[in-house]
Amino acid sequence: MPSSPDRDLSRREFGKAAVALGGASALAACLDRFRDEPEKPVPSGVSSLERLPTRQHAWRDRIRLDEYGNSLLPRHQILLYLNLDSSGPPGEKARETVASALSTLDEAYKRSHEGLIHSMAYSPAYFDRFDASLPDDLDLPPPRRLSAFEQPDLDDQDALLHLASDRADVVLEADEALTGDRQSVNGVAVEARLTDVFSVGARRTGFIGAGMPAERQGKLKGIPDSGPVPEKSPLFMGFQAGFRKSQASEAYVTLEEGPFAGGT
Repeated sequence: MPSSPDRDLSRREFGKAAVALGGASALAACLDRFRDEPEKPVPSGVSSLERLPTRQHAWRDRIRLDEYGNSLLPRHQILLYLNLDSSGPPGEKARETVASALSTLDEAYKRSHEGLIHSMAYSPAYFDRFDASLPDDLDLPPPRRLSAFEQPDLDDQDALLHLASDRADVVLEADEALTGDRQSVNGVAVEARLTDVFSVGARRTGFIGAGMPAERQGKLKGIPDSGPVPEKSPLFMGFQAGFRKSQASEAYVTLEEGPFAGGT
């Protein structure tokens, strides 16, 4: 596997390839390439977390919308599947370390598609580490296959961190700050890392944008050779993401009370 993307690629292709490769070399290549094609400066975040909403899953007001008001998700995505390094529940020091690492991102980047949006989710395996049971009115079943003929490899990591931005260099830099040896992000010093507490069980990437799925359909298993994905579709299924009223609203899925109030 190459250590950096091909510089002959278009800017969009180069960024997507860099995110897929990951690591310090991909970030360095991305920064070097984009230095020749500068964008606007990455907007900074906040100095006080009190200025941010408690609902980290509420993205609609922080992403692009199309002319019809449909949500357009950020173009570049990194998913970090995380396992706690210790047995049992995390201690106070571990929780403070994770909070510090994520707070660095909020200080460094505006929480928007132009900066960085992130959210952390915890699995049933994580809550099984605790002696206390979850509230009776909170249902958190383990993952399972949806049909008898499926044989999926079910994810059982403790947590999942989702990083998203329209800028490839931003998600790469944030990834390196959390799991690598990046000393600062967008001018903010890195004082704690996720890997001080977690091991990365898997790293997966994604992309969204008109034409991108069609360009890649011939290389992916499960898509017919006829190339059915429309040329301008941003998703493999051929439709737009985020149609209004196609899913429950962010407010509807938000827990209003209890220990997880503000979450989902």
